[in-house]
Amino acid sequence: MGKIITIGRQFGSGGHEIGEKLAKELNYAFYDRNLIVLAAEKCGISQGVLSEADEKAVNPWLYAAMSQTGQLNFDNTVSVNDTLFHLQSDIIRNIAKTEDAVIVGRCSDFILKNENADLLTVFIYAPMHERVKRIMKYNSISETQAAQLIKSTDKRRKSYYDFYTDSKWSSHSNYHITLNSEKFGIDGCAQIIVNSLNNTL
Repeated sequence: MGKIITIGRQFGSGGHEIGEKLAKELNYAFYDRNLIVLAAEKCGISQGVLSEADEKAVNPWLYAAMSQTGQLNFDNTVSVNDTLFHLQSDIIRNIAKTEDAVIVGRCSDFILKNENADLLTVFIYAPMHERVKRIMKYNSISETQAAQLIKSTDKRRKSYYDFYTDSKWSSHSNYHITLNSEKFGIDGCAQIIVNSLNNTL
């Protein structure tokens, strides 16, 4: 079994960047949106279709009525969202069995909690004003647009996590560590997680 760090994150809190820094420093594999690529390769459904369902609760209007390769036998009662969740769950479990990795989002903390993996679960958050500044900078949008995007993305992530885990997204009890990225900074958060990893796994 590998050593695994999972990172849940509020949108704009820097969770992806923290994950990348961790993976680079620890020489771990890094998984975020590339999980969609792996899922598409596994089932034959296009990356575009799967991307539309990524980290979203079930959309009753989207169904996986076909598999382009015929490798998986989905019928028209199985949503793309469910298909992607189960594909990514299988991929995440296999990652935990075969390598050391940092995995961002996709309910990975929940998926691995009973897998006997060497697991450290983290949630990254930050005050709204800090997240708005970050999203304005990286997306070149206005303050109002950034705030709206943050609210809609967090709502989507919460709905996804709550739906598939029957738990509460961002609840402190779901994670080993919760960190305020405004307080500690990106590098500081990464270092705290490394120190925690060394002390616990």
